[in-house]
Amino acid sequence: MIGNYPEIRNDFLPPALSAQKPKQLNTIEMKRLLFLFTIVFVSAWGFAQNSEIDSLVQEGIKLHDNGEYDKAIEKYKEALSKDPNSSLVNYEISFSYLLAKDYVSAEKYSKKVIDLNDGNLLGGYITYGSALDMLGKTNKSIKVYEKAMKDFDNYLLYYNHAISCFNKGENSKAYDSALKAIKSNSSHASSHLILSRIMERQGIRIKAMLPLYFFLLIEPNSQRAAIEYQTLRNYIDHGVIQSSDKNINVSVPMNNDPDFGAAEMMISLSKASNSTEENKGKTDLELFAENNDGIFKILGELKKENSSFWWDFYVPFFSDLANKNLTETYSYYISQSRGEEVSNWFDEHSADFEMFKLWMNE
Repeated sequence: MIGNYPEIRNDFLPPALSAQKPKQLNTIEMKRLLFLFTIVFVSAWGFAQNSEIDSLVQEGIKLHDNGEYDKAIEKYKEALSKDPNSSLVNYEISFSYLLAKDYVSAEKYSKKVIDLNDGNLLGGYITYGSALDMLGKTNKSIKVYEKAMKDFDNYLLYYNHAISCFNKGENSKAYDSALKAIKSNSSHASSHLILSRIMERQGIRIKAMLPLYFFLLIEPNSQRAAIEYQTLRNYIDHGVIQSSDKNINVSVPMNNDPDFGAAEMMISLSKASNSTEENKGKTDLELFAENNDGIFKILGELKKENSSFWWDFYVPFFSDLANKNLTETYSYYISQSRGEEVSNWFDEHSADFEMFKLWMNE
C-alpha cells in the first residue's frame, strides 16, 4: 500500500505445462500515486475554487475505491469543469476509466497528464501504457513504458512493461523487466507471477515454480492465489504417472536451461516417492510439505556451485527456510485455499507459526 490507495491486481489465467499458445494477460496493475495537493493563496476566490476541486477529488477517490467508477468519474468531470488542466484530476479520471474498462477515455485523459507534465507523470505513463495495451496497441504501449523508464526507476513501470512485452511475445525484454521489478520491490506479488509466466512459456519448470512459491508466500489467500496454488501443485505432479500399484513412470521435462537439470530430476523423484510404502497413510498436505522440503534442500546443495539471480535470490531464501525446519509451516501457510484442513493445522501448531513469523521478520 502507498498512502491509503489499494493496489489493483490482475487475475492471471493459470498456465499449463503444454504446447498450447499462452493466453494474453490483462495489463491493469498499479498502485495509486498520491501527490500532495498544494493550495496557493492567490485570492479568496482561488482558494475557494481549489478547496472545492480538492473536495470533489476526495469524493471521487472514495467512490473509486468502493468500485463505483461511474460515480467517481462524474465527480472528476465536475472538478475538470473548474480546472481542465489539473494533472491530478486528469490522472484520477483516467485511472477510473481504466478500471471501468473504458480504455479509449483512459488513453485520452492519461495522455493529457503526460502532455501537461506538471505532476502525476509516472501514474500517467502507467495508465496510458495500460490503456494502449488493452486497446491492442501493444507496440505503442511498450514504447511509452520505455520512454518513461528513462526518467523513472519504479517497479510498477517495469512490471507493466514486462506484461506488454509478454503479450507481444518479446520474452527477453519481458524477462529483464520482471527481474528489475523484483529487484526494485521484492514484495510485489504480481512481479513474481509474471516471471513465472515467462518461464512457463519457455518450458522451464523449476524457474516457473520458484516465483510461484514466492508469490504464494506474499499472497496466500486471495482468489488468484487459489488458482496459482493448484498451478504449483500441477508443476510438482508433472511427469509422474502411477501405472499400477507397483509401477510409477517418471519423465523429466527437457529444456535448454542448464541451471536446474539436477533439480528437475529431484522434483520428479520426490513426487514419485509419495507412493512408497513408508508414505502410505500420510495426507496430501503432509506429502506436499515433504516434497517441498526435499526440493528446497537439494537446491541449497546445488547453490554451492552456481550463481545467478535465481541462485542468489530465490534459492537461499527457500534453502534457509528448509534448514530452519520451517518448510512444513510454510507449506501449510501457502495452502490456505484448502480451507478447514489448513485452519485446523494452524490451530494445533500455533508455536510453529510463531517461529515462522519470527524468521520472516528477521
